[in-house]
Amino acid sequence: MTAPVSISDVSNALLNLFELTDAKSKAGNSLVESLVSSFAGGADGDAPAKGVLGSLSALSTAPTAGTAATTTTPPPRFDASDLYGVSGRPREADIQQDSVGDCYFVAVLGAVGERTPDRIKNAISYDASTGTFNVKLYTNEFTWNPPGFKQVTIPVTQQDILDNLTRRGGSIVDNNAGTDSPIWPAVMETAFAKMNDGNWSDGLAQGYKAIDGGWARDAMLAITGKPADELRGMGLFDTETQAEILFMQVREAIADGRPVTLSTDPEARTLAEIIQNKPGAQDGLVDDHVYMVDRVYKNSAGEVMVELRNPWGNNNNVGEGRDTANATISVKLETLLETKGIDCFTVGPRA
Repeated sequence: MTAPVSISDVSNALLNLFELTDAKSKAGNSLVESLVSSFAGGADGDAPAKGVLGSLSALSTAPTAGTAATTTTPPPRFDASDLYGVSGRPREADIQQDSVGDCYFVAVLGAVGERTPDRIKNAISYDASTGTFNVKLYTNEFTWNPPGFKQVTIPVTQQDILDNLTRRGGSIVDNNAGTDSPIWPAVMETAFAKMNDGNWSDGLAQGYKAIDGGWARDAMLAITGKPADELRGMGLFDTETQAEILFMQVREAIADGRPVTLSTDPEARTLAEIIQNKPGAQDGLVDDHVYMVDRVYKNSAGEVMVELRNPWGNNNNVGEGRDTANATISVKLETLLETKGIDCFTVGPRA
């Protein structure tokens, strides 16, 4: 609807016309000529929109006050309320690794989130004005002012998160249609990929390729800014003694609230098994993989057991005779040492 033209508007327009025609008359033009010129082309002979006809037209087509057109931007899909879901804090159960080969990162992510959740919560901030999550991570570059590993802030956009979900990254959101939380694993994993990508403008394929495979110690540093401790069996002792020593070390770390993961190796084979092309004894764990360590304990026989959570999130189907549809599995530590299926325990810093 157009606004009505008031008497005062017409009066002002005519006053402008007479002032223009008066100026034209003084320049030697007739009144009629001035009127025609003013109505047709404006004071300077430009397009009619600049003349009085243009002025009247503009008045007749101006929007009514209070009805100016506005552009609305849809709200972002993810915001701060989607970070941690109903628990309100990061949990290891929020991790579900699918197609990105970064078990070493998402397993550490789950262990840190479970044991020292404030490290994750302090690492992520949300900017409501842009819909961007800003993530603090650490490089392996040491600086002296202040002393420590260099901290960087990585922006994670809404599109970055959708890209992660499309790639089927390490969160459970891409496995549960219609859900938007908890999104923190996707935010952190995306930031890690961006930190390892040299050119964000052409997508993050380079970054995701760079994080495909790695070491738990590097992930622990990137997330916490602190170097990790690695605990291994001591070959000078028999496997039972090694298991006892590791039991005491890992139990103390867990009691201290420190995040712990376990990295695996392929099981070793005896010379006879190699000659006969037979597999060695199997331990039931994925080879070259990283698990979250939930606890260490002794069973009724006094054997040291390790309870692990697979970052796959929904099973531990390995094909080694101990498959389970549960994400957690308990294994005898001495068996891991005997088969050489364990690389090390990686222990992160305290809260």
